[in-house]
Amino acid sequence: MRSLFVNLLLLLIFFGCLENTNLKTDIDNIEINQDILSDSSIVKFYLPFKKNLEESLMNKPISYSFETYKKNDGELNSTLSNMFADATFEMSNDRFKEISGKNIDIVLLNNGGIRSMISKGDISEKTAFELMPFENSIVVLELSGKSINKMIDYLRVVKLQHPIRGLQIKLNNDYSLNDAKINGQKIIINKKYYVATTDYLLDGGDKMYFLAETTKTIDINYKMRDVLIDYFKKNDTIRLKADNRFIRIK
Repeated sequence: MRSLFVNLLLLLIFFGCLENTNLKTDIDNIEINQDILSDSSIVKFYLPFKKNLEESLMNKPISYSFETYKKNDGELNSTLSNMFADATFEMSNDRFKEISGKNIDIVLLNNGGIRSMISKGDISEKTAFELMPFENSIVVLELSGKSINKMIDYLRVVKLQHPIRGLQIKLNNDYSLNDAKINGQKIIINKKYYVATTDYLLDGGDKMYFLAETTKTIDINYKMRDVLIDYFKKNDTIRLKADNRFIRIK
């Protein structure tokens, strides 16, 4: 159903351009102007689709935000990036456990994949499409503690509010590593950990090349956008915060 809405939206954009663009041709040039009336048959064709799209579930409230939240409203973690990571764990862990009998240890996503913000007020499915306009899917990787240490070093160096969960990272004032744990436990080099991320990052997006060291990849058949939609439906009000999962000691 959601893919139908997307196709209809693209159709409306296309025909909207036709409605407002008229071409007059001669031998030497193509003139674009507003003098010719729009084609009424085209208008009649797409207006029902436009009305249905505007009244569709995509625009109906599924949750509510008491504040405006952004992906960069904290130094090393932020309200919105934390929500992306927490929502991914909350909505994906049961799926992964059904497949593998294991739990997700870490979630790692990318700050650049968050393409909008959550404004104060109603949240709809359209909000999820604005936040995540890409077709990224969640995959769970089996990574060693050695690879997790490379992940931590990457996060330390780039200094961005990448969405993470499961990792607790403390940096010194000069951004050198002070301490890092996984769910409160010391990282064991040879232990295998399960990391939820996206297929985009697994393919080298944002230069997270350490993800390619996975010894096993499990596709849980869950798009990141659907994670957000399901999370919003599950939580009728959204209250987000930056916390101590990734901090610098000043």
